[in-house]
Amino acid sequence: MIRQSYVLIATAVASLSLYAACGDSGSTGSTLTITAPTPQAPATGSTASSRTPTLTVSNASGASGLTYRFEVASDSAFGNIVASVEGLAEGAGQTSWVVAPQLPTGMIYWRARASAQGTNGAYSATANFNVEAGFTSNMPVNSIYVSDPLTNGMSVGEVGGGEFRSGGWFATDANSYIRYKIPPTSNGFVEFDVTNLRNPNPRSEKRNLMIMWDPTMGEYTTNPFRVHIAKFDTNLVRFGYLRLRFISNGQESNDRADIFDWNPNQIYNFRLEWGAFPGVVSSQRARVLLDGREVLVRNYDNIYKPNSHWVELGMAPRSESLEQALYSNVVIGVRMP
Repeated sequence: MIRQSYVLIATAVASLSLYAACGDSGSTGSTLTITAPTPQAPATGSTASSRTPTLTVSNASGASGLTYRFEVASDSAFGNIVASVEGLAEGAGQTSWVVAPQLPTGMIYWRARASAQGTNGAYSATANFNVEAGFTSNMPVNSIYVSDPLTNGMSVGEVGGGEFRSGGWFATDANSYIRYKIPPTSNGFVEFDVTNLRNPNPRSEKRNLMIMWDPTMGEYTTNPFRVHIAKFDTNLVRFGYLRLRFISNGQESNDRADIFDWNPNQIYNFRLEWGAFPGVVSSQRARVLLDGREVLVRNYDNIYKPNSHWVELGMAPRSESLEQALYSNVVIGVRMP
């Protein structure tokens, strides 16, 4: 009986070994060989046209019904993935993904792979591109170029000095700035909130809440496109206490308002608008609204459309940023006439 049991056990083991050798590879998808997709755009080494670029690969092969995973990272080892998507349906010949959320500035690395029936293909070669600080070009017409709350400890613009606080970005000295690079805009607006305004200024000199200019056309003081909203105080009375200077292709317009009774605990909303306005015949208009009320306005004829357009909080080019101003809720965009 013992000998017969050994024979039965040996036969069972042999049967199990044969079953394992045959296997059921179709149930795991292990027979599929899915190739790696090929990155197409953005071109490796290029500069992205926005902070939410479109990534495109040539499709993989090896199975039908492929879906794709894209990974975007701030390092080439993909240790810090800043954006990703899984299960993206395959396109015709190519598959694309519009990156979300907005990417940080600096060098960005990305790759993709395809999957089907539980099998993952190999990742593509790693591609890279640069995201320039403050760059917001290639936006559609009638859009918002910048929406930057500044209350989350960061900015989508290029930050030069200052410090982030719970209420926004604080200009610590006259060289502090945040710079936004937007497309040339002949009908636009810049809006922001600011608090800790007082009279006199922390230093009794001319200080600027914001500027716009074209860095490709020379330094700021002689630039044919330059705009600023300046704040004076009662210790330095020139051009009024609040001043708009708007220079469009060399044509200068100025307006001033005697506003000096500032409450440092109040949040003020500033909005600069420029371009064509209904009822303004054969000329353009620039105006400043303070808490929704028009306080500064000038007309001009030379259309404001610089080659390169920078909008900045503060005025670092002349070390005239308004110290101790606390900024938040910056919005920049196209304004419909």
